[in-house]
Amino acid sequence: MKWSHVRRLYEAIEPRLKASPVKLEKPDGGRVLVLAPHIDDDVIGCGGTLAKHAAAGDEVMALYFADCTQPRILEAKAAASIIGIGRLEFLEFGSKQLYGRRREAAQKLKETFEKFRPHTVYLPSLFDRHNDHLAVNHILCGLFGETRLDFTVCSYEVWTPLVPNLVVDVTSTMDKKREAISKYASQLASNDWLDAAVCLNRYRAVVCGAGRYAEVFFMQSMEKYFDLWRDVYPGV
Repeated sequence: MKWSHVRRLYEAIEPRLKASPVKLEKPDGGRVLVLAPHIDDDVIGCGGTLAKHAAAGDEVMALYFADCTQPRILEAKAAASIIGIGRLEFLEFGSKQLYGRRREAAQKLKETFEKFRPHTVYLPSLFDRHNDHLAVNHILCGLFGETRLDFTVCSYEVWTPLVPNLVVDVTSTMDKKREAISKYASQLASNDWLDAAVCLNRYRAVVCGAGRYAEVFFMQSMEKYFDLWRDVYPGV
């Protein structure tokens, strides 16, 4: 991400933000699709909220884009069973290859949309500084430019804290989130994602006044999210 993109991003979102984020029990449900560039991004970024969706009877599906090796697939399935993610789909792209293969990835995503028809889509935010996380935004927004499908977007934070307009109290599902993250043995061997996620969620709760643990999001209609993406990345 170039620094000019960061500046344009802040300029573009500023008129869309309120002084304080809205607090919700959870975003509207129905069919919920979470886009995860890598196995573990979904639970780290929004596992507590996904667990609340599942507990409320919403149908939850996860689509994983990259590094879907057999050991990591087994970890994803173990974590999903704890959170309540009922459907999982694994693509065969390599890490840091998504942007260069975004047309192929967009076709796979289109097929998922045609089958699942989600009402709400979670994905990493435009702030997230990992190339694959940003690529998933380009893939989704490029697909929307062609199809104009109607759904709500909730972007979540993993690598980089975002500027939120929505906060969800996940105190009641935090034990599930902890247990689910603990299943990612391959990733915890190099970074303590469990401690990082718990501490971030605790900080968000304190700052936002939302229970003991909270997850935050930038929520928009897909049409408005597309407009934001186009303002920030006019050449993509």
